[in-house]
Amino acid sequence: MNLSLIFILIILRLTGFVRCDKCVDCPNGYGRILTCDPQACDWKLLNGYWAGNITEGGDILVGFCPLGYCLYNESSQFIQIPRAETQTIGEYLCNGTRRIGILCGQCQPGNAPAINSGAAGYPSDCVPCDGRSSKLNWIFYVLVVYVPLLAVFLVIIVFNIRLTTGPLNSFILFAQVISTTLDINQQGAAPLNVVYGAGTRAFEKSYQIPYNLFNLNLFGYLLPPFCLHEKLNSSDVLMLRYIEGFFPVFIIVAILLLLRCQRCLKVCNKLPSFCGPHFRKYRIGASLVHAFAAFVLLSYNRLCETSAYLLTPTGLLNPSLKTVEVRYFFQGDYSSWDSYYVVHYKLPAYLVTVLLVAMPIALFHYPMKWVERLVSKVGCLRKVYPSASIAILLDTFQGCFKDNRRYFAGLYLALRLLLFYAYLLPIYQTLIVQQVAIISYLLLFSALKPYKNVRLNILDAAIFTNMAFISILSRNTIDKTFQIDLPSLSASIIIESILVFLPMVYLVAFLLWYCTKRYHEGFSANMKKWHDNVRKRLCNRAEDQEGTMPQVSSVTELPDVYHAFQYPASQERENSWWNDAHAHQSRD
Repeated sequence: MNLSLIFILIILRLTGFVRCDKCVDCPNGYGRILTCDPQACDWKLLNGYWAGNITEGGDILVGFCPLGYCLYNESSQFIQIPRAETQTIGEYLCNGTRRIGILCGQCQPGNAPAINSGAAGYPSDCVPCDGRSSKLNWIFYVLVVYVPLLAVFLVIIVFNIRLTTGPLNSFILFAQVISTTLDINQQGAAPLNVVYGAGTRAFEKSYQIPYNLFNLNLFGYLLPPFCLHEKLNSSDVLMLRYIEGFFPVFIIVAILLLLRCQRCLKVCNKLPSFCGPHFRKYRIGASLVHAFAAFVLLSYNRLCETSAYLLTPTGLLNPSLKTVEVRYFFQGDYSSWDSYYVVHYKLPAYLVTVLLVAMPIALFHYPMKWVERLVSKVGCLRKVYPSASIAILLDTFQGCFKDNRRYFAGLYLALRLLLFYAYLLPIYQTLIVQQVAIISYLLLFSALKPYKNVRLNILDAAIFTNMAFISILSRNTIDKTFQIDLPSLSASIIIESILVFLPMVYLVAFLLWYCTKRYHEGFSANMKKWHDNVRKRLCNRAEDQEGTMPQVSSVTELPDVYHAFQYPASQERENSWWNDAHAHQSRD
């Protein structure tokens, strides 16, 4: 009788009518990353993670997964994995995003990474891609990426726009890092859905779209995702970002070659409507210097971002949460020292990194006397240092700072470099490094007050304080994610969301003030011109009537707003390199 009852219970258990009080196949270890529901026997995986086997019969490993690569539950902090899928958990996590492989690093056959997707600039979406559509997509890619870039930099050149002025320095830095390396979603590790639920992606786009304009990502979020070729992987798409980053240099070089082309100048002289006085008043040489400075400011962040993404590793953890395997974060199928990846992706990233490091060093050391003495001893460099061209170029970055604080222009670039390359560390250490870097820079800036204008010192200190609070709260959010402290977690996310939008309010106020100021200046100038014209006509009429011409004061000429390099005598620099540079310029 007992044997019959036991047999019946076994049958009922196998058919699902009776469940055990505790699942015997729940995963052990993994902390809160991978747990088990003892009632339903389903597994629960923390959002932002991947889990799976990399060797047959081996332990299940877990690791951070890039946002958009793996399955993500927008209504909960965990992903519910049915018991039937636990044996192929890695495939289950990738199927919903059209991906396969370790960390869902590859697109499924017939799909390719979208060129214009990604919460932080990397290609997260896989979209269907075939040979016929990809050919048209290349043309579409040029139209939506390079044509707008060309238009933006031509506007900068023609209207001689300066993006390196003091009121915009700190804002552009904030916009560039908050939409990439300092993003409050932390590559999906921060559970913003605890507050925003299904509207999480809409909230992220509300600040990423305007801020990403300063990362040369002009239409990335406004167009539907599209691919270029089915054989491209995520790293290939990232390599294309290098071309986008250096594209403004090609524009400037092309314009310089055009200006040096005598045949082109002869053609230009035959088109007075285009190359006459109206064109020459823009002082194209000065505009090119400002355009190159704008390129450095906008492209520097883009190049840092791309190099950091190509070099970012991630560890795969065993049940004891010890790292047993190192993979590339955005290309999980490649191990840390895979020869193909090293040659095709890692080596170019290192070369660009050397260039990125050289830029802040040049800005930091240029005003130094000992550098001037050292370079003056090298014959081939005497014509380069000091020179008028280099002095004028560097002054576009350093002109707003005090003479003994001009190196702060290099520190602005160095901070970008440090915030991005902190990605090479594990996420928690990344947050610590970013937090220490921002707070240290804030303290240094507040102590030295490098700007000549007091208001600029206050403005930049306020924005750096804002960044410091966001960094601290981001770290707190990650802590609360592992401690299941939902009230405190929600409060941190809400405060971060408010802080993210504060600099945008400043930008709107600054633009309104600037446009109003220019309008009143233009209105006053037009009224003065109208007054002078009326006076001249009245005098001419009096001459016709009386036969005499009274003395008429000459019409006051408008100041040339496009002249970039005229400095008042009161601003004469004491540095020898500055005097030599302007002496060289006056001789030219």
